[in-house]
Amino acid sequence: MQISKVVIFGGTGAQAGPMVRALSKTKQFKVTVPTRDVNSSAAQALTELPNTTLLEATYTTEEGLRASFAGQDACYFIINSFDIREADEYFWTIRAYEIAAQSGLKLFVYSGAQNRLKDHGYDEKYRNSHNMVKGHLCDWLKNQDDKVLPFCVLYGGVYMQMLGSLLCPLKQDDIYVFAAPVHESSIIPLTPLENYGTTAAWIFQNPAKAKGRMIDAGAIPSTWPQIVDAFKKTTDKEARFLPVTQDQWFAGAVSKGIDPEAKLPRGVQQDDPATFTFRKTFGAWWNIWQDNTREYEHKIRSGEHAEPGVQGRIASLEEWMEKTEYQGEYKEPTKMRRDMATN
Repeated sequence: MQISKVVIFGGTGAQAGPMVRALSKTKQFKVTVPTRDVNSSAAQALTELPNTTLLEATYTTEEGLRASFAGQDACYFIINSFDIREADEYFWTIRAYEIAAQSGLKLFVYSGAQNRLKDHGYDEKYRNSHNMVKGHLCDWLKNQDDKVLPFCVLYGGVYMQMLGSLLCPLKQDDIYVFAAPVHESSIIPLTPLENYGTTAAWIFQNPAKAKGRMIDAGAIPSTWPQIVDAFKKTTDKEARFLPVTQDQWFAGAVSKGIDPEAKLPRGVQQDDPATFTFRKTFGAWWNIWQDNTREYEHKIRSGEHAEPGVQGRIASLEEWMEKTEYQGEYKEPTKMRRDMATN
């Protein structure tokens, strides 16, 4: 199986943007990026990359999907769960797979997630809306006929760049305080966005090795004390970890321009039952990480889903902090939180 033409959905966003740049850099692929607005600054920035083409299209219409998949060998399919209702995310992901198969694609790479809700026995405490749908869809993909259209799931964890937004420390008397509603031993799989690009390039260069697998995007399972230690080591600044309650953390989110009671996706009817609030989904998100263990993170990366040996990824907190010159300052990488902070 050889792949030379790839369509990357979400290519103007935080996760898939590094993929477009990584694939362009290899000079092995012709990359197409569907976008609703080809004139946006994020879209126009991609036109400067070699072998990269913009396509005005959306994943929420059949016409947009057919135009996006036409003539392609493979795709990376991602839906922004903060922009679409749960029911619509199920429908359009399944429809995308169907149309990709009809269009003759050789590999369907899905931006997925571990089904942590299922692993927790469907306990409502862990029903993190903006990841839960992806976990269920991964289970659906595993039951499809790979003779018709092989699939691969690329999953990560928490964007490491969130250390510059929702996870950004507060400076108090020259001490950087990393506050979070977790325990000292709680594990959070931080994933540098750069690693998504490196891993995606490996997948499209090695489709036969990637197909049928859940592939980790290069997450670095970490405790909060480890984050603090890496920060102190790379910046020579004083810092500490402060365990807080969820109510205290949400109060801090308000100071960053976030309304915990805001209904998501944005623009939905307030009485729509297929919606969630920032507090509900991120409350469950924090419950997942508070109770997460290193043993679980090891288990999901073992056996058939063991690390495939991707070279060139950022491998430690310290390496990422040094490469990005991280200083514990606020820098927002994702559209959802930019939108919420400005409305």
